Amino acid sequence: MLFLGFLVGFLVAPSVFGLAPSSLIVQNKGGGHGEIGYHTAIALSNIGHKVTLLQDSSCDNTKEPFASYPSLPSSVTVVPCSMSTLPSSVTSSTYHTIIDNYSKSPDSPFSQALCDLGKTCSKYLYISSAGIYDPPPTHGTDDGGPLLESFPVKETKGQAQFEDLLSSSSVPLFAFRPQYIYGPKANKFSYLDWYFSRITSSKPLPIPGTGKQMVSLTNAVDVADLLKSCTESENAIPGVYNCGSGKVYSYNEVASMCGKVANMDAHIVNYNADVKGKGEFPFRPNNFHVVPTKAKETWGWEGGNMDLEGDLKWYYDDFLKRGGGGGGFEKDEEILAVEA
Repeated sequence: MLFLGFLVGFLVAPSVFGLAPSSLIVQNKGGGHGEIGYHTAIALSNIGHKVTLLQDSSCDNTKEPFASYPSLPSSVTVVPCSMSTLPSSVTSSTYHTIIDNYSKSPDSPFSQALCDLGKTCSKYLYISSAGIYDPPPTHGTDDGGPLLESFPVKETKGQAQFEDLLSSSSVPLFAFRPQYIYGPKANKFSYLDWYFSRITSSKPLPIPGTGKQMVSLTNAVDVADLLKSCTESENAIPGVYNCGSGKVYSYNEVASMCGKVANMDAHIVNYNADVKGKGEFPFRPNNFHVVPTKAKETWGWEGGNMDLEGDLKWYYDDFLKRGGGGGGFEKDEEILAVEA
């Protein structure tokens, strides 16, 4: 009976019976994934879901996206939580979809409780990390291509261990592996700020290697759209999926685009990272990027609607409003001194 119930729940959305699908989003206190819960709550609300947003109460409510929670649609209920135990309002509810943007390892009793709750839902979307990949040594070359879901992972990584716990516990797991997220109402800016800080300070941009390495910079709105599409598609099959917009750029291309937006020269200096490492550069010195090909092929996600080149215009305006860059170029100077 339990197995039959799982199949019915997985294949038939509650909306078929005239009920609004119920979704639970578990959101961390901020950082690189900090705005995913906000944008996903809006995306799910827009397709008729009743959303519970379980928010780590240690977040700073004066900062985004948390400061904008009062403006969320009425179908979204925000529940502050200490993340020590699941609230009774959550454990007593049934969810079609659980989106876990909190868990980092199986060691947390709270994450173990989420795993148990996940056995009762139709789809458990876990926001993992592409950083757990352990690709073949030959993959890091400039022409190595994107990371593949079939690549091995570093078993010591907490996210990899939590993926294992979920999959071994009969949870209907969709493990999404994103990297380098930016977007509206973000609270981490180091990826693109690295470029703009140097350009606006008329400083060189020490970019490791040839600068031809590709990077996947994804707007959180596109991440939310991918998660929404998985939630509503009957063709989505549990498994591992890379999470990105599908549009990738080289490190040097990002520098040139940022310079164009700022109307200033981007003085790129490519160098041998084997000598002085990557310094403060925000990405890996080798090729290491993801594309969402599997999600597109499995359930027909059309890809993201956001475009980095267009987004850089508002991002740069926001960068200036935040005070811009300046300072902290000591490691750059060490690298450039070796290259001189």
